Amino acid sequence: MRIIILVVAIFALLMRWPVTGHAQDSQTAAQIVADGTEISLADCGGGDAASRDWGIVADKAASSGTAIEHIRATSGEEDALAICRSAALKNGDLSLRFKAMAGASRQSGGLALRMVTPKDYYLVEVDALRNRALFLLVRNGLEEEIVGVDVDVAADVWHTLAVRAQDDRFAVYLDGDWIFTAYDKTFPHAGRTALWAEPGSVTRFDRITRVPTPKPLSWQ
Repeated sequence: MRIIILVVAIFALLMRWPVTGHAQDSQTAAQIVADGTEISLADCGGGDAASRDWGIVADKAASSGTAIEHIRATSGEEDALAICRSAALKNGDLSLRFKAMAGASRQSGGLALRMVTPKDYYLVEVDALRNRALFLLVRNGLEEEIVGVDVDVAADVWHTLAVRAQDDRFAVYLDGDWIFTAYDKTFPHAGRTALWAEPGSVTRFDRITRVPTPKPLSWQ
């Protein structure tokens, strides 16, 4: 009888572990979004200096009633980047809301981080047509997939993307859930953050936030 009780107790404990992990993931994702300092749309290319590919549009479902949108939906061009002018970031939390508009030939949006040049950076991409989320290394304009997973992501719906970067570790969350952790050491230094849209897509962005991780104390 004691053996049976012990087996049942162990089984119950094992069944609880995924639930606890999921709760912790959701809490981390919510913390990233809630604790971040919001970056203005103007800081990320939505002001007077906005390029022809980006513009501010009204959107009642956006947190402020407006969003920055990649408005040039022709394919064959280079990836569209709206580079934020805020201080460079290495370790810290980033988040944004994005919405890929249906009807375009492509429906991808994402976040570029640790940007060295507009052709060298890490990219977190979410593709609503393929229902995929990817972590890519972009070097000299060429993309190399580090991680790719299937996700449920719909067009014409606002989604929240959050990233926690710590040295060579990048934990990525979508709509409050952890989806993958990527590891890479190619770009070890601080770099700019940018909004990213795939050529051929019409993608909106809203409520971009960042919070750097303080450097650890040096004990000497």
